[in-house]
Amino acid sequence: MSENDKTNASPFMVPAEIDQYIRRGMEQAKELRQNRSRNRWIRVGSSLVACLFIFVFIFSVRLSPAVAAYVSSIPGMEKIVEFLRDDKGLQKAAEHNLVQNIGASGSAEDVTFTIDQVLADEKRMVLFYTLKHSFTDKNVGLHKIELLDQTGKEWKRGMAWSSMESEEPVIQNRIDIVIEETAEIPDAMTAKVTLKIDNLEQKTPLLIDFAVDKNKFKTFEKKVYPVMKEVTVDGQRFTIEQIAVFPTQTEVSIRFDPANQKHVFDFDKLRLEDEKGETFAFWGNGVPVRNNGENGRVYHLESIYFVEPEKLILKADGIRAIDKDKLQIVIDAKTGLLTKVPNDRLKLTALRQVDEVVGMDFSLKVPPQDKHSYISLGYELTDDLGNEYDSVQTISSSTDDESIQDYSMLFKRKTNKGTPTSYSFPLSSYPERLQGTFSIEVK
Repeated sequence: MSENDKTNASPFMVPAEIDQYIRRGMEQAKELRQNRSRNRWIRVGSSLVACLFIFVFIFSVRLSPAVAAYVSSIPGMEKIVEFLRDDKGLQKAAEHNLVQNIGASGSAEDVTFTIDQVLADEKRMVLFYTLKHSFTDKNVGLHKIELLDQTGKEWKRGMAWSSMESEEPVIQNRIDIVIEETAEIPDAMTAKVTLKIDNLEQKTPLLIDFAVDKNKFKTFEKKVYPVMKEVTVDGQRFTIEQIAVFPTQTEVSIRFDPANQKHVFDFDKLRLEDEKGETFAFWGNGVPVRNNGENGRVYHLESIYFVEPEKLILKADGIRAIDKDKLQIVIDAKTGLLTKVPNDRLKLTALRQVDEVVGMDFSLKVPPQDKHSYISLGYELTDDLGNEYDSVQTISSSTDDESIQDYSMLFKRKTNKGTPTSYSFPLSSYPERLQGTFSIEVK
């Protein structure tokens, strides 16, 4: 599920004046689009990964009674049991006393945001929070969160959180954070929390100071299983370099042959399977992948740190890829027509140009296996004059026809080199696949 092929992106920052442009662009978008969405995601670019997902978390009942009983018996831990159902690795990490009680809060406009607990190691941090409000007729939710170090500088990391608003007076959820390779958790942090009320971003953020006890996890050193096995599928080659295991996640490093004719976007249901048939995969929460130098990526799966299987097989049910010469999407800025597109699955339904804001609506026809899988089309917009753009927002939504998905993309132009005649961006994913799959023993 890695719609994450953005390389060397800069950290996402929204200029102060963007609000008025976004609001105008979104108003036009609402007029041009039917309100048919059942499922919705917002995605934001980052330097750590190609794109970070902000989505509604879906929890399956996978928490064993023993783990639930153990976690629930710890003071202050009862309310996070539900948030561990989706990840066997986090369940084991909680069993090994890696959850810390925080209890730091901030309040404004009859809303209180509390960081309740943290589960962390050197590679990943999960914040469990509670949002309380006294409104009876308004939807409230988390719009954005930034983490600042002691100097006030934004701490380098990748994030994923739920964008769902609710009228419920008490909202509990989690924020997943992936830590950059060269970074570490600061000794003290400030969470800069921006809320939204009835889908309107609040101007004044909450500032919440907290600290994480790094002694909790520093004795759990990473475990590395060298692999260096080459795989060939449909003429495309890639190498499984290594498996690195941490208490909160397992990292699978894969490097793609630059001579490949196709660009690989993603793997369907990439997973590790042990000698008992137990699988360890990415279950939808957190950040699924990060870039690893040229032609390399690191995929994040459930942790096997406290399981220590005797045998491991890496599997995938499919490989999403497309010819490299079909990666670029080109749009005529005057006519609003696609002039370069992989095939007729993708159609441009609207092009909106309001001052420095550019909005694009697409419809995408997907095969049956993808009708519940939402991708990101792209984030690196440019034009024929060389203007630079920030990716502000991407919304994915379903339609009455399950084979059709709608995508709306919003960009803010950062430079002023004139009025463009065409826009272009490289695809970050697409519903085309290689013929075949793979299964390879890595331990």
